[in-house]
Amino acid sequence: MSPAADPLNLSMFRAYDIRTPSERHTPELAERLARAEAVYFTEELGVSAALVAHDARATGPQYLSLGVEAFLAAGLDVVWLPGVTSTSHYYFSAMRRPECAAIMFGASHNPAGDTGQKVLAPGVRPVAERIGPAGGLDRIRALYEAGASVRSDRRGRLYPLDTMGDYLTTSMALAEVEPGSLAGTRILHDYLNGAGGRELLLAFDRAGAELRGLHFAADGRFPLGDPNPVKPDVIREGLAELAAGDYLLACFFDGDADRMDVYGGDGRYLASSFVYAGMLPSITRRHRREGVARPGVFADLKSNPLAVIQMAKAGVSVEVIRNGHSQIKSALFDDPRMIGAVEESAHFYEAFSLDGRGPYCTENTLYDALLLTRVWREEPERFAELFALQDQTRREREWGHHFERDESRAAALDAVKARFEALGATAMEETRGGLDLEATLMRRGLPFDIDATTRLADDWLQVCQRISQSENGLARWEVVAATEEIAADAKAEILRMVAAHGGGEAYRG
Repeated sequence: MSPAADPLNLSMFRAYDIRTPSERHTPELAERLARAEAVYFTEELGVSAALVAHDARATGPQYLSLGVEAFLAAGLDVVWLPGVTSTSHYYFSAMRRPECAAIMFGASHNPAGDTGQKVLAPGVRPVAERIGPAGGLDRIRALYEAGASVRSDRRGRLYPLDTMGDYLTTSMALAEVEPGSLAGTRILHDYLNGAGGRELLLAFDRAGAELRGLHFAADGRFPLGDPNPVKPDVIREGLAELAAGDYLLACFFDGDADRMDVYGGDGRYLASSFVYAGMLPSITRRHRREGVARPGVFADLKSNPLAVIQMAKAGVSVEVIRNGHSQIKSALFDDPRMIGAVEESAHFYEAFSLDGRGPYCTENTLYDALLLTRVWREEPERFAELFALQDQTRREREWGHHFERDESRAAALDAVKARFEALGATAMEETRGGLDLEATLMRRGLPFDIDATTRLADDWLQVCQRISQSENGLARWEVVAATEEIAADAKAEILRMVAAHGGGEAYRG
């Protein structure tokens, strides 16, 4: 939507959070949004303090400062995390101050010129579209549209909070990584000039690992390109170093370091569902020690079925969940049986306890990276097996197409669904609990309920399609199948129908 047609930039309100080009988020609109959030925090959440942080983006300090001033004027005390902060460090700090509302100023893997926010209610509860007290982000949007504001006779106070040491110690303890215990382990990280370099280098140095950290300095210009590890041009240098070195594994992180793409030392990519299956036995053992008798996990609808079978073999039930970090976290909060979740987009979630409080259902990629490295070092044969299983399948990693008109996009989605149903697939659009997937999962030759004993047909196929919730006019597809030929044929069918309904060139990002 053009600026003239959207003078308040209402398109910045997305399903999961707030995202927008910075040029459209003028200081005046940023102040208007902060005043609306101050009303939401004080009147809807009833809090007296807000925790704030920013990621590696060059505009972060500016937007954070505007927000802090509005909060202080509204009488809110502000707890500030100084300097560049990863999203996982922000979540951990919110766990340490669970009485606070919280805002992270940043835009994840988006282009350098974008900005945005991740908003939390007390208790590290997500605030998103239709999620959170009083309607969550929908209520903030309504207050923003109305120009709501609140001022207090008492000006709030600003308090710095340094939780880095605590964050490192706690994350290492959760991962069962002792100081020095990773000595001799050669690994590669590429931080893409995002927010993750500081904490990951500090933790792995303490653990004794021989870590090669590329593009470790936060640089909001993102000179490699969009800080998104699925983009081949952005990770080219890292993959070249991986091929030249002798590493156990490599991890690539996005701009705010809450995504972790994983490669073996031989340069092969390991899909996130298989990564999670490799870590899950250790995660499950810890939660059983903490008293969860019959744990379960969520796997997003794109997860490889063979990986889901491996997850089930860790002694957990596995349920399909829709995409979206806020929706997944909310589902974890709502069901105390569920201890974690995985998205194929390289996000990993867990229900954490901290000093006997919680659960706090969120992400900690520092912990995930430590845990993954420890388990891979201790059980390399486990990951060799997971690679072998992955090699039995063919995946066409999620790609998208832009459409000029919503009607054309909807028609393309309907045509794809009808075509694969005609080819013998069954479609699923709701979870077993009745939650709208806001996507369509189509399977042929495999059931929707998968456990440790599930057997798949020789010609099984899985197709997922969805409307992007974070980018305008975009629909996304992913295919995974028993053979390369089946996957290629399925993608060709999708491309044919997309073209027939006016879709643009294939897009990945």
